[in-house]
Amino acid sequence: MEKDARKFCARLGQLKLARSIHESHWADCYKYGAPERQQNFSSSSDTKSQRETERADLYDSTAADALQVLVSMIMNGVTPANAIWFKAQPDGVDDLSVLTEGERWLEDAAQFMWRNIHAANFDSESFETVTDIVAAGWGVLYTDIDREAGGGYVFESWHIGNCFIGSTRADGRIDTIYREHEMTVETMINTYGEDNCHHSVLEKAKTAPDDKMKLLHVIQPRKQVGSGQINKAMPVASYHIDIDNNHILKESGYHEFPCSVPRLRRLPNSVYGNGQMTIALPDAKTANELMKNTVRSADLQLGGMWIAEDDGVLNPHTVRIGPRKVIIANSVDSMKRLDDGTNFQIADYLLTNIQGGIRRKLMADQLPNIGTTQMTATEIHTRVELIRQMLGPMYGRLQTEYLQSILDRCFGLAMRSGALGQPPEELWGSNLSFKFVSPMARSQRMEEVTATEQYVMSLSNFAQVDQTILDNVDFDAVAVFVGNGRG
Repeated sequence: MEKDARKFCARLGQLKLARSIHESHWADCYKYGAPERQQNFSSSSDTKSQRETERADLYDSTAADALQVLVSMIMNGVTPANAIWFKAQPDGVDDLSVLTEGERWLEDAAQFMWRNIHAANFDSESFETVTDIVAAGWGVLYTDIDREAGGGYVFESWHIGNCFIGSTRADGRIDTIYREHEMTVETMINTYGEDNCHHSVLEKAKTAPDDKMKLLHVIQPRKQVGSGQINKAMPVASYHIDIDNNHILKESGYHEFPCSVPRLRRLPNSVYGNGQMTIALPDAKTANELMKNTVRSADLQLGGMWIAEDDGVLNPHTVRIGPRKVIIANSVDSMKRLDDGTNFQIADYLLTNIQGGIRRKLMADQLPNIGTTQMTATEIHTRVELIRQMLGPMYGRLQTEYLQSILDRCFGLAMRSGALGQPPEELWGSNLSFKFVSPMARSQRMEEVTATEQYVMSLSNFAQVDQTILDNVDFDAVAVFVGNGRG
């Protein structure tokens, strides 16, 4: 066991080295785009006080505001809490207008999963994960059953500063994760039991139960998979390791990989990614520096820049400019105000253009601010659809690496718990797939809906000459297609 623990700790060191080359860039993306969620990357020497100082040094919040708008648009378009955003169906089936017994069972299963996903803490934890995805380009969302509450889903957004990922698959999908975290000595004993903890931990608990220990949680494919339900024979292995003592606290497993690890843009020759904030980072840095200089210039403009003569009466080193202050001088010429030469029009012009560029690159400039422009509902709907179509490439990767893995995990958990009941015989041996019907998914198919509507409208013009031309259209099928396409 100790040999295996040392092997995992050695692999952790290799993963840290591979990730370290990207961490300074991610730290900058968090600093300007999501300062409240800055990560403490292990290979950096940043302390909490240093991160707080960096946050206080920020003068422009345009990037942070725009990033939150983009995150909200993704959440609302991909996983809305007020409407079902996926359907379960057998492979090869597209039209579920006439439901068989098996397809009706799958529809009930999808409804059950959707209700329980949003009844749990998915919306809050997914928001944190999507923030990581947009800022740094990748995130980690852990999915399991809430064992303390006796059932139901539970989601946990893991800080990417603690996570190191890898892949053993040919398609590059993440199936290995090393998560380094801390736990107090007393919590370790309560979680893993006295018999499983190292003897030094038990000794430390007598004198310093609140001291923190470094732990490593390893989740990776198991090379030799058993056929039963025993934890140590499941396809995905799980190891909890006491790093300080090179001691394995617990070995268990999962039926599916429990973590969803989406990447927005994959980095070449790497398992990691970069986010949308990467594009706006240069402008965010420039805007922050420009705003800082503008604030300093404004302070100088208000307080003034002065020249004073040390004439024996006036001592320039002790003079303090301010309201209701009396300055003693030999003459009125002993102290004068100088022109600082600041041109605020240039600074304002540059800042306005740079801030607009930040919002454009983070896709937060498509809708005007409330109260500034009167828009009809049709115009607003059109702009929202345009935004969602612009997010299409981003949505494609989220669908594959994020949504699909969440639903596979949730379906497996519900199925094994017996919450879905026995599936009909017609589904035995068939593969299950999920069809996404979220607002963003519909936006990607909107061109077909619009083309169909335009075609029917054009035929209505010809029908004024010859009514038989309408026989070419199956209006029942058109109604179903357009209705489904528009949600």
